[in-house]
Amino acid sequence: MKTTFPFTQRRIKMLVAEDTTKTYTDQKLKNLKITVTSQGSKTFYCRFKVGGMAKNIKIGDAQVVTLDDAKARAIELMNHHRLSVKDNHAATLTSFNKTSLNQIFDLYREGELSHRITVAGRTHSMVVAYNKHIKSSLGKELVGNITKKLARTFFKELESKGYGVHNKCLSALKSTYNYVIDYEEDLGIIVNPFERLKKMPGVTRSRYLTNEEASRLLIALDGVNNQNVADIFRVALFTGARLSNVKQMKWHDLNLNSSIWLIPASRTKTRKHYEIPLHGMVVDLLKRRSRYAEESVYVFASSRSQYGYITGGDQVWKAAIKAAGLYHDNPNIRPRPHDLRRTFATWQIQSGADISVVSKALCHTSLKHTTIYAHTDVSQVRDAIDGAFRFLE
Repeated sequence: MKTTFPFTQRRIKMLVAEDTTKTYTDQKLKNLKITVTSQGSKTFYCRFKVGGMAKNIKIGDAQVVTLDDAKARAIELMNHHRLSVKDNHAATLTSFNKTSLNQIFDLYREGELSHRITVAGRTHSMVVAYNKHIKSSLGKELVGNITKKLARTFFKELESKGYGVHNKCLSALKSTYNYVIDYEEDLGIIVNPFERLKKMPGVTRSRYLTNEEASRLLIALDGVNNQNVADIFRVALFTGARLSNVKQMKWHDLNLNSSIWLIPASRTKTRKHYEIPLHGMVVDLLKRRSRYAEESVYVFASSRSQYGYITGGDQVWKAAIKAAGLYHDNPNIRPRPHDLRRTFATWQIQSGADISVVSKALCHTSLKHTTIYAHTDVSQVRDAIDGAFRFLE
């Protein structure tokens, strides 16, 4: 259960004891808290700062004190200390007016983003977006000068760079402000100027390879300089696995006799382990690689990578799709490596496979995730339309 929510008498009554004492915060009056001990006792507290010192004042037992009374008492306690609070507010305001957007983003990066795991240790996408699109324009602005109007103007100008850049930057700034509001109370930031801005509607990508396009791609992959990376794309097409999982494939995860690949929970988005049946072509490819394998736990080992396995591969992909005649200046038309996963799913659906089976092959936890990847061939739609009106012939 979330620890911050709008307090109501009913929700307070529903709070249950856990192994340790838990503290909950009223979303509307954040100075009002309620603690629930492991024995089940519930107590209201008022927490605020006076002259930089934290105050934690007990209001009373929640079985005796009503929620309305607790709110009134919390406000009364803070008003009682209004002179000290005023002094503290002045000090906080000074800090507030000396803090730049760069500084609060650094707090967010260190306090939150640094703890998030990224593929191959890459820089988090929010950090990339901030450094590339926000830092030079708004980074040195003091947070006291960043108004809702300024925020709106900035994102209006950012729309020209496309929905991907716009939405990632908006997520970065919203998250930054929410982080410092919740965890850096000394800064005195209580309003998120980006909170009410909306993301741009994105383009729903449905690109997958036809049989003929896939044949051309496979032929093109035979001609690229780096066959190790080419093998990664081949395995991705025939397994539907995410490229990150393919690149991190380990020899001990494979049972080539049973044609099974086990992806451990530590390397999946859902934190569940999956068994993927391997197509004969993949088994043959892996057996071939095993004969020339380096002294490494990784199937796609790289001595030049600090992670021990191959990273990147964009240039190989670009060379292959150009050689196959699939490159297009419009990024929504030309195939991307992730489209191999969509192709894997779509071909199975078109061949008549049950979507629940395809979902299992893709290691999805919900069918709704699978339907995003499954697309109907135009010829199938044409056949359905012709069939609907065949009685007129």
